[in-house]
Amino acid sequence: MNDDFKILLEFFDGDAQEVGGRTAAAIPAELREKIVRFANGKSSDDERAEMKKLFQEQPGLIPALVMETKAIRQPPE
Repeated sequence: MNDDFKILLEFFDGDAQEVGGRTAAAIPAELREKIVRFANGKSSDDERAEMKKLFQEQPGLIPALVMETKAIRQPPE
């Protein structure tokens, strides 16, 4: 398995809801858009590398990525 996503997968195994709620409001709109593109797999290679580095430097952003990824995986209502 690729170690780049090890932390993300650990969040999926646990309950990141509480942590994610606290960090959601602190993320600027431009950064949130980048996280959404990353979660959707729509980032360029350069953007993907930038985001992986950002998540390593600021692990507090990972709950936002988890929430976006979970939202993508939810079946439409």
